[in-house]
Amino acid sequence: MNKKMLSAVAACVVILTGCLIPESFKAKADFAANGDYTFSYDGTAVHAMAAAEEKKTGSLRTKDEEGLKAEATKMKNDPTVQSAEYLGHGRYQLKLLAKKKAGENLKMMDIFSVTHAKDGVITIASPKLAAKDVQELSKLGIKIDGTLEVVLPKNATVISHNATSEPKFFGLFGTYGWKIGSLDQRPEMKIKLN
Repeated sequence: MNKKMLSAVAACVVILTGCLIPESFKAKADFAANGDYTFSYDGTAVHAMAAAEEKKTGSLRTKDEEGLKAEATKMKNDPTVQSAEYLGHGRYQLKLLAKKKAGENLKMMDIFSVTHAKDGVITIASPKLAAKDVQELSKLGIKIDGTLEVVLPKNATVISHNATSEPKFFGLFGTYGWKIGSLDQRPEMKIKLN
């Protein structure tokens, strides 16, 4: 990896950029009745540029691996990072927890977002990737395999959702959930708290 590539790797390892792609994970959004919420992520994430470099050259140089490992230590300075461990080959084991007040938006790894509209509608979503993007990830050996769970308080009205599972027995037991095999399966939910 040349100096230009190494600089780019260091710059985009920052947690809130799109360089880290969720791979195997459990994500959860948990809303309180007053609108405060937590968003957690527990799983692995792969550094896209490192994966591309490894695919191109067959392996990462020792210096590059050391730089990526050092970034795991730097990640811990971010208050949302509970733990970060570099696993090698551009992959990290991460535990993230964002605590937000009512009305605060969230963007985590450019993959998960919580946004608040002026009319009080809250949207929990992930971006839809184009088919070519999903193919590119597959070529790099990146297989997205995760779940997203949304826990809602009793005062929540669900406007729309595309969850693969939902609460049972009149909404009293369970949560809304998505099985995410690739990001072309885009989770989206719109709610309003009464």
